[in-house]
Amino acid sequence: MGLINLQRGPYVVLITGREAVGTIGSSTVYRVSATRVVRVADDRTPSGFDAADEATYVRLLENALQTPSFYFSYDMDLTCSLQRQDSGSNDVFFFNKYLAEPIINAVGSQSVFVLPVIHGFFACKPVEVRGTRFNYVLVTRRGRYRQGTRYLSRGADAEGHVSNYAETEQIVDFSSGDQMAYVQVRGSIPIMWAQVPNMHYVPELRIDVNASHERFQTHMTRMIDEYNEVVAVNLINKVKYEKPMGDAFAALSAEMKSPQYHYVHFDFHKECSRMRWDRISLLMDELSSLNTRFGYYEKKASHVQRQQLGVVRTNCMDCLDRTNVVQSELARLALEWQLRSSHVIEQTESVSSFPLLRQMLNNVWADNADTVSCAYSGTGALKTDFTRTGKRTYMGALRDGRNSVERYVRGNFFDGERQDSIDLLLGAYRVRASRPFAQTLSSEARALVGTIYVCLFMLAYAFFYPRNHSWFGVSNVAFVGAWCGVLCLVFCVVRAKHTAELVNWPRLVAHPMRPQVIKTNASIKLPIVDRWLEPSAQSVRPSGKKFA
Repeated sequence: MGLINLQRGPYVVLITGREAVGTIGSSTVYRVSATRVVRVADDRTPSGFDAADEATYVRLLENALQTPSFYFSYDMDLTCSLQRQDSGSNDVFFFNKYLAEPIINAVGSQSVFVLPVIHGFFACKPVEVRGTRFNYVLVTRRGRYRQGTRYLSRGADAEGHVSNYAETEQIVDFSSGDQMAYVQVRGSIPIMWAQVPNMHYVPELRIDVNASHERFQTHMTRMIDEYNEVVAVNLINKVKYEKPMGDAFAALSAEMKSPQYHYVHFDFHKECSRMRWDRISLLMDELSSLNTRFGYYEKKASHVQRQQLGVVRTNCMDCLDRTNVVQSELARLALEWQLRSSHVIEQTESVSSFPLLRQMLNNVWADNADTVSCAYSGTGALKTDFTRTGKRTYMGALRDGRNSVERYVRGNFFDGERQDSIDLLLGAYRVRASRPFAQTLSSEARALVGTIYVCLFMLAYAFFYPRNHSWFGVSNVAFVGAWCGVLCLVFCVVRAKHTAELVNWPRLVAHPMRPQVIKTNASIKLPIVDRWLEPSAQSVRPSGKKFA
């Protein structure tokens, strides 16, 4: 995959395992199944070197590489769609570009030693419809710019790159060699905004519209240059918490004077409330004329018959759950157009006329939704019961509730380290002589964490050794209730005063919206508690009010 410099010097990142997962045309696509980080032999010990920090860097890098979502091919460039195969590697989706830069600088980008790797999703399913055989291929390429975790990476940066940006290509690959492809895009709302983790279920929303004009224009202009014509489909709520985001998006879209840009706002939750998921057809009808004009890419007998002339760019707040549902419906419509034009199915028939085809399509798109969601939020996608079955179920709603709770826990207590892993892998952070992992918690924060440990210990004790040998006896219930009360009180104090220290913030690239920390008596030592906190200590940095 490439090279990376840590404190001790260069390390080689190797692909040591691969698994063939399908083909596109005659090209085999492989999934990376194992990697290894190997230090280049160098006995030097640079000034400022810290063995513990070096081990942490290596662990972060290995964690980033453990995801089973890296793909490559020796015969074709997976960073490009079929329509752009002759254009050279797409810098946005060349996920290991930072690692490959030293090799590219030494031997050139066309060398056999340079292997473009994408991060995202790939599926290849053999299909037969009325005697016609083809492979259904779905490829999602996640962008390498402004990449990160759900609450720690939002909106657009100064260069117009947006969080959770991804291109999804649906390919119909006939055994005769003919190919058809339909491309869609997702990405965070391209303005300057953030949701600041504060241990509340719904984090604080901050928007800077005045600083968003240039970022918005840069992003949309780049998309028009890449895809020729763009329709931005905004799925967020038009009321309450999400309303300011929709208002800002609409206002900035109105400033776009290009006839190649279109904006559609569909309030997904309102239109599809009370499980009326069939109402997604309203949006499909609204997009019909534009989507028909955009068309799809088609190649027959090695000759290009048509090209896709535009793209649908879909977003919600996370660009996950609502976005997945809409993209799967657009893909279904595109597949029907492609199969009808190839005379595989009749003009009056649809994908639903073929249950096995419909089931395959639903499952592939649900798997794609889960993969993209895990990469960004740490959990599977919500609403995948609709994607898999075509209808919303109460069991699916319960599963969504579980995933929502897990997202809350991850977003507040685990995602900081995951963000560090991503920043290190993609080069957003370059290792230098510093101590980013040093502990600087205030004594009050350490005391509160110690109290939480005590509460959890006492609750565990009450569970395994209940008073009077009865879990539901009065004395045991009172004992558990008292410690639960203390735990709740401590949590409220932490949430009110110490989120700047105890939320799991990234340590390599300081989050610009991290609250200021006021430390008192930071030098006081708390025996036992300090020893518990040492491995997971967080560094605290001052940050300004503006964010990038």
